[in-house]
Order: sequence, then structure tokens, then C-alpha cells
Amino acid sequence: MPRRLLASALLTFLLAPPVFGQARGTRWFTYEEAFAGAGRGAGQAGLEGLPQVTGWLDGDHWLEVREGKVWKVRAADGSATLHEDPATLTSIAPNGLTNNPVAARTADDAHRIYVVGGDLWAVDVAARTSRRLTQTTATEENPTLSPDGRQLAYTRGGNLYTYDLTAHLERQLTSDGSDTIRNGYASWVYFEEILGRGSNYRAFWWSPDSTRLAFLRFDDAPVPIFPIYWADGQHGRLELQRYPKAGDANPYVQVGAVAATGGKVTWMQFPPRADHYLAWLSWTRDSQRLFIQWMNREQDTLRLLHGDPTSGAVTTVLEEKQASWVSFYEDLTTLTNGDLLVRSDVDGWDHLYLHAPDGTRTRQLTSGAWRVRSLLHVDEGAGVVYVMAQPGETGQTWNTEVRRVRLDGTGVDTLTTIAGTHTVRMAPDGKHFLATRSSVTAPATLTLHRADGTVVREVASARGETTGTYAWGTAEVFTIPSGDGVDLPALWVLPPTFDKKKRYPVIISIYGGPDAGTVRNAWASTQAHYWAQRGVIWMALDHRGSGHHGKTGVALMHRALGKWEMHDYGKAADWLRAQPFVARDRIGITGGSYGGYTTLMALTKGAPQFNVGVASAPVSDWRLYDTVYTERYMDRPSENPDGYRDGAVLTWADRYVGGLRLTHGTIDDNVHMQNSMQVVDWLTEHDKPFELMVYPDSRHGLQASQRKHAARETHDFWVRTLLGGVLPAAPAVPASKSAPATAAAAARD
Repeated sequence: MPRRLLASALLTFLLAPPVFGQARGTRWFTYEEAFAGAGRGAGQAGLEGLPQVTGWLDGDHWLEVREGKVWKVRAADGSATLHEDPATLTSIAPNGLTNNPVAARTADDAHRIYVVGGDLWAVDVAARTSRRLTQTTATEENPTLSPDGRQLAYTRGGNLYTYDLTAHLERQLTSDGSDTIRNGYASWVYFEEILGRGSNYRAFWWSPDSTRLAFLRFDDAPVPIFPIYWADGQHGRLELQRYPKAGDANPYVQVGAVAATGGKVTWMQFPPRADHYLAWLSWTRDSQRLFIQWMNREQDTLRLLHGDPTSGAVTTVLEEKQASWVSFYEDLTTLTNGDLLVRSDVDGWDHLYLHAPDGTRTRQLTSGAWRVRSLLHVDEGAGVVYVMAQPGETGQTWNTEVRRVRLDGTGVDTLTTIAGTHTVRMAPDGKHFLATRSSVTAPATLTLHRADGTVVREVASARGETTGTYAWGTAEVFTIPSGDGVDLPALWVLPPTFDKKKRYPVIISIYGGPDAGTVRNAWASTQAHYWAQRGVIWMALDHRGSGHHGKTGVALMHRALGKWEMHDYGKAADWLRAQPFVARDRIGITGGSYGGYTTLMALTKGAPQFNVGVASAPVSDWRLYDTVYTERYMDRPSENPDGYRDGAVLTWADRYVGGLRLTHGTIDDNVHMQNSMQVVDWLTEHDKPFELMVYPDSRHGLQASQRKHAARETHDFWVRTLLGGVLPAAPAVPASKSAPATAAAAARD
């Protein structure tokens, strides 16, 4: 549900070819091209020119995959040498070992760790040898190499272990692991909402000198059990998930430090059963102290603490409070002199702050109506930090830029000056970066830059000869007035032969969660162009709390989820109906997860502004979702009963007039199917029309084997409801026909 889950929304941007205003072809995308393979169709034809870059190997080379082989590309001149051949690896490590993903690797990629059948294997690429490390009934999880590459840390059965790769010796560091006790392995709610899915539940951290480990110990005993039913076989089975719903007890969490060779665990001096959050551990550069982030249950106070790994003493370094909620310091960086670089939205926008080692704020490095989205690289020698930035000016918030911030506080430089959405990989020495950029009117290009932003060369482009054969829709990013002075970002793709005298149905693809905007100045998805070719306007839309207006805008959603989403999406629907080319009785809305919630609210609280909708895996009542996410925005149910009532779908169900298609995976462990079933119960009891599809044994994301069915059924739903059951045939479009200069201009002429 957090912004990390935007991939679960139906809006998927795929970078692809030609610039609007150029000559177009007549060919329409086939269904298979647009929707095959989980929605990533062959309509990406122009992407064949972009290499699959996996990252930088060192300051002079990056790695890219070509026809299954990994090549080392020299930044200086673009020359490539073979880095890895799967056939060679197979000969080193037989029995399909290297068909598994690499679990851990040294910086030079010479030594790798794999998990095969739950056991650990080590591969020495240089020596062309492989060795089995463990052979146990339980699975080794999250193997992580020490900074010096000589040891491995992992969890098994709720306990933390290390393996000395030189001595070939395993050491068990904790011994109380059980069904409810996990050392170094996160409780579900921490994995989902705090540490993030990228952690894969890992909750342990090596010290820089490779001598110690810090870890979180979770006790799930107080967390209520939610039963998840599997319908397999004759009798089925129950999965008992420890899941704290809003207002429930959270897991007890402790912070421990232990020598990599074993011995007594030092527990940081927190009350062992306190109702708070402890997370985002890191070490000081000298490995002498821990950084621990503490947050209260109310999530309005954050403290950065020092922990002593020998005594367990804890002292406060700095504290932040906000009237709405605070966020963990995910980009916390320690400089050589002990200064702390912190990213915080405390002033209404995400900015960088420099603090002395004792926590005293030295200076604010960035300011104004724009956001530091993430840190890319810190170059202390040059006295600068590189960041991914999001402009805050109206008409610019859907762009991203690389900016360079001077650590002495003297200014900020913008290094990428062409508007669009950038994905950036910075070289480890900070001397170069690779940037992939596209916009709604320009295909993706991959360029190599020097640290000052100067373009060294264009590495590759998605412009391909075959792309000119497609009849691309006309895309634009723009804003819609909300009626009270707020501009709502929007993106649409109009039909290639747009005629303002015709009336077109609309599909609005949304997400809607706090600080989770989906409108980006990037090439729209192949699906969007598919629908545009068939006479359907495809659209993405963001509300005032989606992040385009900084934390100030997002904080409006505090204690009121569902309020501003429905206000702003409703105003946008009114604006659409006022356009003479929009079919006013055929406006559809769709989304998954939070987007599914927003869709349900649009067809209940927002009815009849939206005619039809597809809601996938939706929340229907915030009392049914987890503590961390829900209480961050809504507080506990006992503290905000009116907010929970007004944010529940069934509160507004009597407004429902029909048009819903509802889908859910039966074993969804994130948004439980309970949410959809309660909606279905009301709809059937009140004899209301709707469509329902459940997917057996699918989680929050559908199994690969079921995605084809889901895509086809959703496609056919739109054909029935928006196109009268008839899918238009491809018309004859002159290849020389050009698109209007801008979509909005064409629409408003």
C-alpha cells in the first residue's frame, strides 16, 4: 500500500518511440502486443535500441545484458568485453545452481552466494569453483556478505547465523527463534510498511569493520492472527498470518548487537514491550555506535538515537515532530567528520539538512517549493551531493531532474535540463552517471553524463525504424482546475485521429494514495495507445495529496482518507463532462490496491460522476488494514471514529448505481479478501448488479498463470461498457498524417 507499491496500480508506463508531430503509420497494436506478458506488450518495439543495464561494476564500467550474456562496457569509449557467459557458469556450478538469482556478491563480482533448495552455495567465478555451504531442513534466508567479503550472515528458523567463508565454519548467534520470535527477520507489518518489500524481511546489518551485527528481534505473540484459506486439495488448509489491523497490538521489537563470532547479545535499553516502532538501523563509520530510529505509535515524533553495542545505552541525537505524521530517515548519511546528512519534509517539502555529530542542525542545504526525492551520491571530496529532484512549480511537478547540492550551503545546480522523467544510475566514484529519459512526446534515450551534467554521448535510443508504422495516440500532461485554486495534474492519450466533433469514452487509471502520484511526464503505456487507437481516451489523474504540492498538500489527507480523493476526482469528472468530445455517460475508473479503494469510493461516494469501474484488491474499510500504514494517516479507530466512518466504502454504498467489476486474490496477505467480501455481502443483500472474479491462491499480485485471464476479462469489460460490445476495426489512416501540436490545444479549439 505505501508508495513502493505503485507497481500494483494498473497504470504502467512503458518507454517507447516516435516524437509527436512526426509522420505516423497506420498500424494498430494487437491485443497480444499491448497486453501479453502482464501488460508489457511487444508494443515496446522501439525499446530494442535500449540496452538492459544492470548497474555499474566500478567507476569506469557498467554492466548490461545482451542476448542472455553480461557485458562490461567501458564508459570512456563504449567498448564492451564479455563479463559473464551463463554457459561458463553452468560448467562451474552444475545442477542448475546458477539458474537461481544471485543472493549476494562481492563488489568485484568475483565471488557469489546462491540459495538453492533452501541451502547456501558459494561460487568463485575467478577460480571457476563452487562449494556447498549448508545442508539443513530449514531454509537459509537473506544471505548477506560482510563488508570485507569473508563472512556471511543469514537467518534460519527465526535465528541469526554467520558463516566464516575462510574457516568453513557456521556460528549460531541467537537461539530463541520460534513461530513467533524472529531474530533478524522482520514481522510482516515491518516488512510491508517500514523496511519495505525490497528488504525481503531482512532485519540485520553488518558493522563497517565486519566484526559485529546489529539486528531487530520481533515477538509476534501479541499480534492477532488472521486466517487465510487455501482451497487446494480435498480439505484445503489455513494459513495463520500475524497481521495487526488498525488499533490492534503491534509486535514487540528489540534492538540487539552481537559479535560476528558469537557470544552474548547486547540489547539496547528500550522497554522490551513498549508500544513504539524501532527501525532503520545503521552503524557509525568507526563501527563503535549504532544509529537507531525510534517513532512513537502515533507516528508524529521521530528520534534518531545512538546505541552503544557494548553497554546497550541509548542517547537521543535529534528529534523531529509534526502535526500530521513523520517519516523515517531513509537517506540518512554519515559524513567523514561525523556530520549527518538528513532528508526531511518538516518544512512542507522534502529537503536536505546538515547536522553536527551531536544532532545540532548546522544548515538547511535545500529549500523552496521543490522536492529532494532521493540521494544519488555523496562526493565529500568535491563538497557536493547529487539528488533526484522533483520541481514544485505548476506544470513542472511531473518532471524529475538531477541536481547537485553544495554541502557548504551555497547553492544548487540543475544538471539535466530537458523536461521529462529520468532514471539515473550514478557511478560509484561519482564521476559519471547514466540517465534514461523520456517524456510524453519523446521516446526513451540512454545518455552518459559527466558529474557536472555534460552529456558525454547518447548510448542508445528507443527511436527505431519499425515504430513509425504505428498509429500512436496523442499524449499530453496538463492540469485540471479543482474549483478551489488547486491544479490537479493529469495525463491523457487521445486517439490518433482525434476529432473534437466526436464523443469519446474515457478510462481513468488511478492510484490515489497519500504522496503516491502517478502522473509523470513519461511515454505512456502501450495499453494507453491501444485504447486510444480504438477511440477511448486513456487518462491518469492525481489529487492534491498525491505529492505534487509537497508535504503540505499530502498532510491534508490526515485523518481523512477518501475525502480529498473524491473531491478532486469528482471535479475532474465534471471537467471532463464539460468537454464536448467526451461521452458523458461512459467515464470509467480503475485501479488496484489503494487504487481499488479509490475506485470503490468513486462508484459509491462519487456516484454518479463515474459510470463504470474495475477495482482490484481494494481496501474497503480502513479498520481492515494494517496498523502502521493506516494509523499514520488516520490515527487509531478509537481516536478518529468519524474519519474511519467517512472513509469506509459501505458508508456510501446506498449511492451505488452499478457498473462495478471487482477482482481479488483469495490468499492476498496485504489487502485481505475480507475487504471485497464485505462489499459483495452488501451488494448481494441489496440486489445490486456487479461483476466479481476471484483468483485462487493469488496474493496481492496475481500469479503469472492468471494474469492472462485477468487482462482479457478486464479488456472485455471495457469493450462491453465503453464501446457497446464492439471493438472497432483499424481504419485507414494516411501515413503522412501528423498529430496536433498538443492534445489539450486540440481539445479546446
